[in-house]
Order: sequence, then structure tokens, then C-alpha cells
Amino acid sequence: MNGELAQIVSLVTHGNAYLNGENVDLSTNSTFQYVSAVKFARYKSNQDKQGVEIASNVSDWFSFLRSIKATRLWNIAFGWQRQDIPEHAADAFSGGVPRAIQADLPRGFELWYPQWKTSGNDKKPWLVEYRSLMFPNSHALPAQKLNGVKNQLRQAISQAQKFANRSDVNENNWCAWFTKSLEILDSSSPIAPFHPDMLPDKGFSLEARQVLASAVQSYVFGGMGSWNDLGFEKPETQKEYEKITRKLYEAVKFSITMSSNSYEPERAESSKPSTQQTGGFLPRLKSIFKPTKNPPN
Repeated sequence: MNGELAQIVSLVTHGNAYLNGENVDLSTNSTFQYVSAVKFARYKSNQDKQGVEIASNVSDWFSFLRSIKATRLWNIAFGWQRQDIPEHAADAFSGGVPRAIQADLPRGFELWYPQWKTSGNDKKPWLVEYRSLMFPNSHALPAQKLNGVKNQLRQAISQAQKFANRSDVNENNWCAWFTKSLEILDSSSPIAPFHPDMLPDKGFSLEARQVLASAVQSYVFGGMGSWNDLGFEKPETQKEYEKITRKLYEAVKFSITMSSNSYEPERAESSKPSTQQTGGFLPRLKSIFKPTKNPPN
């Protein structure tokens, strides 16, 4: 599982719980295990060299979002524009795939782009800064029923599983890995193999938890030793592998996006009145998967 994406998921899901009145503490969250420092800064444009820091920890950022009347957070997945490398291959590199968190505000939408840099600390080697830009339009994908998302993920995993199990491919370990993905997808108590604390205890359906946990299990895209590292002598087998890999990556990416964005305040059973948040949770979304502005450098 990509650590940068996992952290975005945790911030979005727990952030929505916080905005809905829940007590949230990410100080021991696994997605910050190797992060020595995190800060949040606002930028006027992507040409700015320095922004205005508004928080040096997650708790203060959540408080800031509440103070500016943010109503909802979203995991934003952009479309892939590069032709020189497939997205699932670029995902192996830090910052290789553009991502963001959207905060819905009364007068617009603020996108927070993560930048990860090494700190020199062996135990906690990462410094993370979230840099924001304002937009007049939402970048969040339209809400979709999770059963359709689940079926799409199941189909992609099954294709990869069957391919790995073929005698001319002979990737039994990967076949078993994808078999586990399918089992999680139907589990009554799904647990992600990595970062199992990405979702808060309340606010998400069983189906959302199944989809996210199975997608994490199926996140096999990385460097050496990963699914990306496979190669085949026969051109037709290689071509089929590349096609299956693209479809698997797209399904996993989409599943993580939609499941992490499926927070339902009524499931959280918050005692706080929700009238202040109602407008932010309506599906007033615009299609993306194509960036309209680059993240601040």
C-alpha cells in the first residue's frame, strides 16, 4: 500500500468524523509511523515559493478546518496525463502520482497537496507538508453505489488471480495473494493487511470496509519484488499482463477513492446536531480524474 495515499485516506476519513463532532486522535495512527514532522500551509498560487503555515500538527489542522467552516473532506484522485510511464509504475516513487485532499468551504474548495521529503532521521525519515490552493469548483468524483464499485474490484482481482494461476505464468504466490483479496471482499470483519486504522470505528458501512481492505490487499504496485516487477518472454503474455495490471490498478485506485469518501454521519451516531454539516454531505460533486491546476511546487 502506498504510504502517501494511506495517509490521505486517514486524514480524510478521521477528518470527516472530527467535523461531525467526533473525538479524533491520529497521534498513533500507522500512516504517521515514519513521519517526523507534518505541517499545513496555504498558498495563493502554484507559483508561490512560500505559503502561510496554519498548523504544525494534524489536531491543529482539524481545528483550523472547523474554524473556517469546512463541511466535508474528500480524497481526490487525479487522472493520469503522462505518456512516458504508466501510473501504476510511477506509483512506486515518492510523489510519483498526484493526489490531494479537498475541503469544502462556504465560498469554494480548498485542495491540500502533500509533499514528502526526507528528513535524515533513520527511524522517522519523512517530512510532510500539505500545501493548499483554492478553487471555485469541486474536484471530487460523483458518488456511486459501493456495490458497483465492489463488483468492479472483484472482476479485476479475479482476472489477476486467474492470470497468476496459469501454468505458463506460474505465479502461485501472487495467486494466493489475490485469493486473499477476494476473501476479504466478502468478509464479515474485513481487516486491511496494511494500515488497518485508516478508517475510524464509526461512520462507514461494512461494504465500505470490505472494499477498502480488499483494495489495500490488492495494492501490489511498487518496485522490486512487487507485481510491477514481473515480466514475460512471450510478447502476447506480456501484453496480457500489462492489460490486466492497468485494469487492476484502476479498480484499486477507484475503490480506495470511493470507499474513503463514503463517510456517513448518521452511522457515526454523533450526539452533536448535524444541521451545520448537512449541506456539505450532499452529493454535489463534479467529475474529475483530470487535474485543473498543478499542485504548488
